[in-house]
Amino acid sequence: MGGEEQSGGGVFHVGRVTGGTVAFGAHSQAHHHEAPAAPDERLDALLEAVSALRNELGALAATDTTAEAGRELAAVEEEITATGAVEESRLRRLHELVTSGAAGIGALASAGAFAESAMRLLG
Repeated sequence: MGGEEQSGGGVFHVGRVTGGTVAFGAHSQAHHHEAPAAPDERLDALLEAVSALRNELGALAATDTTAEAGRELAAVEEEITATGAVEESRLRRLHELVTSGAAGIGALASAGAFAESAMRLLG
């Protein structure tokens, strides 16, 4: 076979392989691809609520509190999108800001959905 010698057959027994890649034969190649993590429905719901609240926030009069909430919402959205997770302390701070009644944020329709989604993650 093109200058290559093949040794005789043999027996290769694998009882169980988990999370690995195996290739057989002179010219075989093994490629390993991690399975994507199962989506966390709670994070999906939170991301949706964060987006809705960011959109509604513009209806309120601009204050230091609404500006802070807007920055925190953007940071949470970016963190979830980039890492698939959110820092608990950041989420707690934002939850407190939204539910404190400051600057009328809690009166927005999407604030309730955000608060509920955040609490599902925070436990």
